[in-house]
Amino acid sequence: MNIPLKKRYQDWIAGQVSAGRYASEIDAIEEAIAEKMENDEADRLWERIQESERQIERGEYVVADEAFFESKRQMIRDRYMKPEK
Repeated sequence: MNIPLKKRYQDWIAGQVSAGRYASEIDAIEEAIAEKMENDEADRLWERIQESERQIERGEYVVADEAFFESKRQMIRDRYMKPEK
């Protein structure tokens, strides 16, 4: 893959490599991409948490007690277990 970068990015990467922060240009670029991916994932998680809090405020939740989990186990048994003869 050949990706042209703006001069300011090229200069920053070259400076980071020259300073010894990265062994190579590709190391600097890969770390920047990895950090961006982690930040995006954290942002998505934060959005999901906020939506969950709004759902709780609206009363849109189920209490996950033993009865709840037993209903889920039964649903799995009904769907995936063959009836015994």
